[in-house]
Amino acid sequence: MSARDKIVARDLSLTYANEATGASHTVLHGFDLSVREGEFLALLGPSGCGKSTFLNVLAGLAPQTSGELTVDDEPVGAARRKLGFVFQGYALFPWRTVRKNVETGLEIRGMKRAQRRSEAERFLRLVGLLDFADHYPHQLSGGMRQRVAIARVLAYGPEILLMDEPFGALDAQTRETLQQELLGIWEQSAKTVVFVTHSIDEAIFLADRVAIMGRGPGRVKEILDVDLPRPRAASIRHSPEFPALRQRAWTSLGLELGGGPANLVEHEAESLTGA
Repeated sequence: MSARDKIVARDLSLTYANEATGASHTVLHGFDLSVREGEFLALLGPSGCGKSTFLNVLAGLAPQTSGELTVDDEPVGAARRKLGFVFQGYALFPWRTVRKNVETGLEIRGMKRAQRRSEAERFLRLVGLLDFADHYPHQLSGGMRQRVAIARVLAYGPEILLMDEPFGALDAQTRETLQQELLGIWEQSAKTVVFVTHSIDEAIFLADRVAIMGRGPGRVKEILDVDLPRPRAASIRHSPEFPALRQRAWTSLGLELGGGPANLVEHEAESLTGA
């Protein structure tokens, strides 16, 4: 392996207890995954398999029950400043302008106003929104709001981007445009990305590797290496290799969904609607 492991999960488990009924629900069990420094890894799996839960544990938003989770060989709790989280729902402050939203993390860190402004404008330029710096979130389209959310996280300077279906609520055309833009940003920044998605096509187009999860309790059942050249253009979807990789992922997911064509079609419909 040429690149070192940036994130390592070993035998990770998470069980929720219902205090009212005494019942428990295991979301992750025996979850093993290594993410290499600088790679783009996609997490793909059926609804409810624990994809987002793993990101939440990694980000410190949910406590693991057992197992080991490290970033740069440190417990994840000691490395949270290295992590940036992009949510599906944008999570922008409606009362702040686009520029001020991007400055949020820098302000928390105590950066001086002039430097905050300069950094915010640098990342707004990167995502193509500098001309909208003085707009408010409600004045932007969904795709533009998601670009603001990405710029805000990038401005904070994390080494690792955690992305939980960030394009799931967008129309197909906007989604493909932002996929291409995200790859351009990633190629410039060399950050490590863990990207949760329902979409097989999205996972293959973006990722170096796709970790396919089994139906809950969540675990990684297969790692799919995506040996497609970079940089990637939209035309890569028409290459002979792309449908072959897609079929391998579909076959693996089909086993989890019962193997029936109807279940696979339903799952693919979920991936297009962000369900």
